[in-house]
Amino acid sequence: MKASVQWHSVIQALAAAGWRACVVDAARLTDLRTRVAAVLESSGLSDSAAARLRENVAFGLPDGLAPARSVIVGALPRSLTQATLTVDGAEHTVRVPPHYAGYFTLPDEMTRAADAALAPFGHRAEGFAPPLKTLAACAGLARYGRNNISYVPGLGSYLILAACVTDAPPPEDAKWAEPLQLARCERCRACLRACPAGAIRADRFVLATERCLTFVNEDSTPFPEWVDPAWHTCAVGCLRCQQVCPENADVDLVVEPAVVFDEGESAAILTGTVSAGLAPATFAKLERSGLDYSPELIARNLRALIGR
Repeated sequence: MKASVQWHSVIQALAAAGWRACVVDAARLTDLRTRVAAVLESSGLSDSAAARLRENVAFGLPDGLAPARSVIVGALPRSLTQATLTVDGAEHTVRVPPHYAGYFTLPDEMTRAADAALAPFGHRAEGFAPPLKTLAACAGLARYGRNNISYVPGLGSYLILAACVTDAPPPEDAKWAEPLQLARCERCRACLRACPAGAIRADRFVLATERCLTFVNEDSTPFPEWVDPAWHTCAVGCLRCQQVCPENADVDLVVEPAVVFDEGESAAILTGTVSAGLAPATFAKLERSGLDYSPELIARNLRALIGR
């Protein structure tokens, strides 16, 4: 017979690994799908942009775990990373916002930590990728900012979210509620003023997604003509709205030393060489700096930064 899950010990084990986490009933995933679909329908996006977001938020449960009874969602504080590329003898240092370094590995680490914590109770965990911001907000772990970025008390927005599904029954006090906006967003306009593309609006809460620089530079299509080259400040993503946000004012954002790439490594990065074509040591440096996010996108964005 399986022992009753002591969820407090599972959450404590995740906290020891650095994760702020909570648990929801897996039955809430139906509501999660409905909420995300409703936002996409009312967002006014073009067909191509809506299709891209639907693909990003489509999710299924792992085949190897049944039944799915609870979901763990966690937030991990992250540093700002940097990379220095060497081109024709000149060094170019670029920033990579928190969330990108570890994008492919940290969610698996949370799942492994949850799986190990559940094992004594006879249960398992497997990773999956639902719409994390909405999940975290409905679970009470995070709140939305006007910039549509997730904020966790004490961590601000400098974090990465992850989730795993388990066959363990959820705790009786598992929360699920309407997503909340940060209270100060009612009166604050700092991010609205800081956004160069006008993606953040005063007349609506939902971001004008197609005007968001992160949405643009995470897309494989050419930069739209309305994008001013001077707006590019990061290898991927954008930091402007987060850096001016008062919710982040008291968060101690760690800025990692720049990872240095030599001429040969830099040339490979700027041509979008995939990991299979790189030396293991070079790929390890890409992972450490966050430049492993997407070789082709990173190459395109870096060329825009360095070319400017």
